[in-house]
Amino acid sequence: MHDYLPLGDRIFPEIQMSQSPVTDSLEIILTNITEKLDSLQKDVTDLKVDMAEVKTELKIIDRRLEKVEGTQDALIQDVSDLKGAKSLIIPVVVAVLTSILTLLVRSIPNP
Repeated sequence: MHDYLPLGDRIFPEIQMSQSPVTDSLEIILTNITEKLDSLQKDVTDLKVDMAEVKTELKIIDRRLEKVEGTQDALIQDVSDLKGAKSLIIPVVVAVLTSILTLLVRSIPNP
């Protein structure tokens, strides 16, 4: 009726398994696997080191950003103070001009 197909062939029909015998010794295969694992372990270690460096740089950037925010707050306060001083300049100028005009008017003789 139906031909029996192994489970792997039924699940992955596009992959054709080779029926050729393995000619390499188990020792060679294990050595190759060990070398690949060692290489992967080195890559993982390198990634961990890189990640630690990135974390350190991120902390430095965070500190710098906090300083910039502090400076920004100080500048905002300074600008606010300058606006307050500007609003005081106008009344002072008006008072000085009024004083000068008053002195001029008083210096004119009455007829």
